Amino acid sequence: MNRVVYERFGSRNGLVRFLGYWLLFQIGAYRRFPALIPAADQRVVFVCSGNICRSPLAEVYARSLGREAKSCGLDCTDGHPADPRAREFARRRGLTLDDHRTVNVRNFEFQDNDLIVLMEPTHIASFQNKIGKAYPLALAGSYCKRPAPYIHDPFNCSKEFFANCEHKIMEAVRRICD
Repeated sequence: MNRVVYERFGSRNGLVRFLGYWLLFQIGAYRRFPALIPAADQRVVFVCSGNICRSPLAEVYARSLGREAKSCGLDCTDGHPADPRAREFARRRGLTLDDHRTVNVRNFEFQDNDLIVLMEPTHIASFQNKIGKAYPLALAGSYCKRPAPYIHDPFNCSKEFFANCEHKIMEAVRRICD
């Protein structure tokens, strides 16, 4: 049982958070943040916590599909490379994160028509508090075949969960770019 939890949800805490956010999602708590399809000229900005695993992959994959995209992190310092596992995951899919460097959301240059795609519901309030400007916001997991608002941070998780998480990110990005 523990193995399944760690492979599918990253940790016991990841499972609990997933279930809590999923229940809130089911009763409509995140209805204000629908899976918006961006306009052709709209840039998509992917935001996660550290800007080393989830959002950099989303950015490079979206760009490979022809979408203008960027990424940044809510709780990071500037200038760090992507996680080695994220670089390897991307490389195996013909993408590169070798030039990626983290950017803190406070140092990021937003454009007026950006669509902000967040990885977790907690990112909503954090983003709004740090940026203070109203942008259209969406939750990445809402774009998946089985919509769920929460994509757990894979940073300290097993390699199986890391791969599952990155696959989920790619699934969401494909739908955003369709």
